[in-house]
Amino acid sequence: MNKKLKTGIWGVCGRQRFRSNLIILLCLIAALAASFIYKTKADRYSVLIGEDSGIVKKIKNIDTLVIDADYFSESDISMLRNQGVREIYTYINIGSIEKSREYYQDYEKYTLDCYENWPDEKWIDVAEKNWQEFIDSRVDEFIKKGVDGFFVDNADVYYMYPRDDVYNGIENILSYIQNKDKKIIINGGDSFVKRYFSENDNSIFDGVNQENVYTSYDFDNKRYVRNDKETRDYYTQYLDLVSQHGCTAYVTEYAVDKRIQREAAEYSRKHKYICYVSNNIDLLVKKTY
Repeated sequence: MNKKLKTGIWGVCGRQRFRSNLIILLCLIAALAASFIYKTKADRYSVLIGEDSGIVKKIKNIDTLVIDADYFSESDISMLRNQGVREIYTYINIGSIEKSREYYQDYEKYTLDCYENWPDEKWIDVAEKNWQEFIDSRVDEFIKKGVDGFFVDNADVYYMYPRDDVYNGIENILSYIQNKDKKIIINGGDSFVKRYFSENDNSIFDGVNQENVYTSYDFDNKRYVRNDKETRDYYTQYLDLVSQHGCTAYVTEYAVDKRIQREAAEYSRKHKYICYVSNNIDLLVKKTY
């Protein structure tokens, strides 16, 4: 037998070893790339609305950060910006009200049913002019603190109460924010958003965040789970519709298992959504379990 077939650098056995090593190297590169994608997605977008100003010194180099500016001062927000946070959105709840808010008693008379799974929260009648004016005043307060935009929660009140005056109430609030030249991300709100797209050519909001596309939290059994395919497909179609109308599609997922966290991040990457994966439904800085 020709010795070159055994020992030559480009002999048959040599080529086989080279190919095997190349395949291993490519697999390692792919694994590192997937890890990098998962990590940097969280750096692009973080939703920490359960936190207060105690986290300011810990937060750096994030493209889009969502906080609850009720618990942050103007100087806190300025510090975040100096630490490399490029866009700061504040949470604003337009469709429900929590008992812990200092203004709860003033607007309790406009509350509707209890909010499922959140016993200290109630839906509120967003058609009420006094409530709309109050939300507008909060918008002004947050703008003075220096936020770039608003993460608008509970437009789903229109799903719960599909009335024209409720729809118009949501639209009035969004228009007020838009007229202040601030960006808007709607959290969920599929019933409102779909109707809005069917009636308007241009959007007054810039993006939609959908929670629980790939994952969800089972409140009955207090555990984090994968969504069934039907639920996943529904929200995927919704976010694809959002993208088709020129809005940015964001996703917030909840998972403790590292493998499921990676799966959720990869699912969003595949669909070109901007994703944040939290390991707790309170949206605190990631806990250690």
